[in-house]
Amino acid sequence: MKIFAVVIFAILVVLAGNTHRFLPVESDPCQTDMSHIGHVDQLQMFHCIGHTEYVVAANEKDLKRVASWDHIHEWMTLEWHIEQGFSEAHAVELLALSK
Repeated sequence: MKIFAVVIFAILVVLAGNTHRFLPVESDPCQTDMSHIGHVDQLQMFHCIGHTEYVVAANEKDLKRVASWDHIHEWMTLEWHIEQGFSEAHAVELLALSK
């Protein structure tokens, strides 16, 4: 019985840590976050639990609302920021503030 309980627990842990891999996109904000789109399969287990992706600049609009990133993923280069629509100056500032 103990082995069965351990196996069930292990399965639940794996499922909880990989919600971004099996939940429908429309029900998982982690998958629709601008910093994850196109890279969900590269996220580690438990990445989507218990953190925010960026600090909000409350008085700003659109992409200027991103005051800094909570963390930087390897694909979040200067080029990536510009492709997303950030100005070069804002992108450089974000990369400097977020490392």
